[in-house]
Amino acid sequence: MERIDFVLPWVDGDDPAWLATKHQYEGASAEPRAGGEQNADCRYRDYGLLKYWFRAVERFAPWFGSIFFVTCGQKPGWLDESNPRLRLVNHTDYIPSEYLPTFHSDTIELNLFRIADLSERFVLFNDDMFFLRPVQPTHFFRGGLPVLSCDLGIPMWLGCSTASRVVINNCGILKRGLDVNGLVRKNIRKFVDVRALGLARAVKNILSFAVNRTVIPGTFGHLPYPHLKSTFEEIWRVQPEVMDRSSRSRFRIDNGVNHWLACAWNMVSGRFNPVNEKRYGQSLMLDEGSLDEVCGLIKRQACPMICMNDTERNADPARCFAAVAAAFESILPEKSSFER
Repeated sequence: MERIDFVLPWVDGDDPAWLATKHQYEGASAEPRAGGEQNADCRYRDYGLLKYWFRAVERFAPWFGSIFFVTCGQKPGWLDESNPRLRLVNHTDYIPSEYLPTFHSDTIELNLFRIADLSERFVLFNDDMFFLRPVQPTHFFRGGLPVLSCDLGIPMWLGCSTASRVVINNCGILKRGLDVNGLVRKNIRKFVDVRALGLARAVKNILSFAVNRTVIPGTFGHLPYPHLKSTFEEIWRVQPEVMDRSSRSRFRIDNGVNHWLACAWNMVSGRFNPVNEKRYGQSLMLDEGSLDEVCGLIKRQACPMICMNDTERNADPARCFAAVAAAFESILPEKSSFER
């Protein structure tokens, strides 16, 4: 089996020095959304749950190659840097200097392919994404190709947010860079694979493509994504202006693209295995209204993976995070080898 690395970008959003720098650049930024909801401090908030991410990875996916822990130089005090399967990566180690400092997750993710020792096949996480039960490599890659959500319909959540506009941008760049119509027709069997997708999704896909003649990038929402390093290299080669423009922004912007573009690029090119995202994991917003559901899913280990996406609506984050920590402690009480 070829090596599959895990990549985890992280920031300590409670670090006063980091916050001061962020606010300084927000004040100097000409970007209209630099201080908007997409860049609110809650988007960078540290859950205090990071140790459970490492515990879950070690227990439920021990087959991983290395963990690339990507930060701006920060690290939690409990992290054991001597672990041979841990690689600490500073933004300055791989992101071109003209893009730094950055507070933009897309810049951090679109440039990951520049990490020299990163394997061709890797899984990209956020620190709010956790394994809840054993997961095999085939959950992410089969036959060397990524397992991707295959839904050609327009997502129900597509609206007026920055994330929605980035999805639309991804679609435009996809059609500019590839023969979407021809390639989807060539690989149509994957888009209508009833065994992988279920009959309803397969029928929806073929009808959606017949009407739209385009591909809305298949996304899992906020769940881990399998990637091919070479795909990012290809997109940077074919669409350098787009990737450069997205990377130069220090904050999230409306006219950029994100790493979902690489997923869609692989999907259209036939370099993927289809899956219905409902079989992949669950993604929920974390606030007081969803807290009981989130904790229940964790304690029951009800799905392979879970994401708890923090929002400004979380009026009492300390209470929420404490409850979630208690739920994780009930299934992951033992320290991992990544803890001192």
